[in-house]
Amino acid sequence: MTTAAVNGQAAIINIGGSIAEAFNWSMDRNTEAIEATSFDSAGNREFIAGLFGWGGSFTTRKFLNQSGAQAAATFQVGASVTAALPKFSGALIITNEPVAVAVDGAVEYAYTFQGTGVCTAATA
Repeated sequence: MTTAAVNGQAAIINIGGSIAEAFNWSMDRNTEAIEATSFDSAGNREFIAGLFGWGGSFTTRKFLNQSGAQAAATFQVGASVTAALPKFSGALIITNEPVAVAVDGAVEYAYTFQGTGVCTAATA
């Protein structure tokens, strides 16, 4: 199945019921690979799946004042509920809230977050 290209302007981030008005975001979903090599492995390394984790970052011009707080969040690629585009949801903790400002630009907040518990991935 091929997914059509989607304009980045369609992304939505909702944290604790507040739309973050982000202009970029990224999220990593990963599973640990635990080595399970033994004498029976015939000289080949073997691995088993370990714990799943997720986290990421986003940049916005809106101060969320959520540092250290755990909140429910939804990251959606595409605003249309009819499009078969991914939607990720789960609880997260804002781990960093740096503020950056340039004399010739708008104030930016580049948040980083750590997911906690399940990250559900679904398509509309």
